[in-house]
Amino acid sequence: MVIDLGLDREPPVARLRDWGRRPAQWRSLALALVAALLLTVTASGPAPAPSLTLTASFGLERRTDFVVIGDRLYVSVASPDRAGPTDHRWLLSAYELPSGRPLWAAPYESSFEQFVDVQQATGMVLVTGLVGGDGISTPTTAVDSATGRVLWTLPTRVAVADDGRTGVIGGLLRPGEPAGHSVRAVDLTTGRDLWKATFPASTTVRPVPNGRAVTVTSGDGGGRAEVRDVRTGAVLASQAVLPPGAGPTLSATVGDSLLLGYQDGKGDRGVAAYATDTLELRWRRVINEDDVRRFSPCGPLVCTPSPFGVEAIDPATGTLVWHTDDADAVFDVGGLLVADAQPAGLAAVDPATGRTLFDLGGLETVLNARTEHGLISVGRKVGDDRTWLSLAKPHTAAPRPLGVVPYRVWDCAAGERSVVCRVPGDQLNIWTYR
Repeated sequence: MVIDLGLDREPPVARLRDWGRRPAQWRSLALALVAALLLTVTASGPAPAPSLTLTASFGLERRTDFVVIGDRLYVSVASPDRAGPTDHRWLLSAYELPSGRPLWAAPYESSFEQFVDVQQATGMVLVTGLVGGDGISTPTTAVDSATGRVLWTLPTRVAVADDGRTGVIGGLLRPGEPAGHSVRAVDLTTGRDLWKATFPASTTVRPVPNGRAVTVTSGDGGGRAEVRDVRTGAVLASQAVLPPGAGPTLSATVGDSLLLGYQDGKGDRGVAAYATDTLELRWRRVINEDDVRRFSPCGPLVCTPSPFGVEAIDPATGTLVWHTDDADAVFDVGGLLVADAQPAGLAAVDPATGRTLFDLGGLETVLNARTEHGLISVGRKVGDDRTWLSLAKPHTAAPRPLGVVPYRVWDCAAGERSVVCRVPGDQLNIWTYR
């Protein structure tokens, strides 16, 4: 997640993917390095079995979305019952990895080929679509992960708490309820309310560690936060937050710290951090409006661009842990901390020190925020249709060469022992690797 002060948003995965597209002049060097690594493991002895084995291939339109979660591949496809572009019904299709065996297909509501989010919970998967028309809505459908049976649908996004059984929602009105500002928690098995709370002004809610949820209410006199038991709604802590006259402009959590961006009556901006269990103020800093700083989780730390690079801050104390002069941004994706520095490109860095672990410059690396099994890098050279694939995983000294395929691939994602990529002909291929 990349946090932009003044806005409360999460960048779509499609935007993160674009960070991995690098100029062609770097590809030849990167390709040579990948090829050299491949040669070092195949230069002697009997010819080994192929590292990559194709296990499945099926059609997938270019605009259609897919995601790898655990040992499953989830794909968005048009329902055969969909009457036309104004019909909102799409299907979420599940496949076993690495075999590619179809498991089930379940309907969900969306006007577009891409889903907003796919979340895994206990015994189910939640898919959030995007519906246009008179207004924009983000309906969420819960699907039994074993059978594909639709359990329930709610007309807004549901955030899954860390217990895997509870979801929190802000702004939803049930039929017959009076208008107002409210948040609620639902049982994910049934979609029914566990509790509901109303507030005098606009309020956001988000799950935080240890079975809790935090609400943040905006108001003329500042903001107010509450910590609640996510299952019962019991208030565990409550207090006014932010300076007098300031209202929250965003909220985010990193570890057990709640970060609130704010703007006061004079237009000055700042960020403050609070403990997610007690709401104790941990630190506060004023931010020059010209800096337009952004905060994003980077491992256990918080990263923010500075005029001279990127700073990594301890979210509990606000102290500077490390600083890098040669990066424009840092992303926490695929379990890796990836720094982007132009014109060199991407590099994996150590979350504890900021030291470069290995270079990804020149390789097409998809920064897919939905994956948990590392990042797939693609290497090619001009005039050659072949593609070299390598896997960058956490706690490794270098990307691992996986092998070569005889055609162009792109938009790749890693499974536990598999690679999923788009290939020519509007196909999606699945390989297993040794």
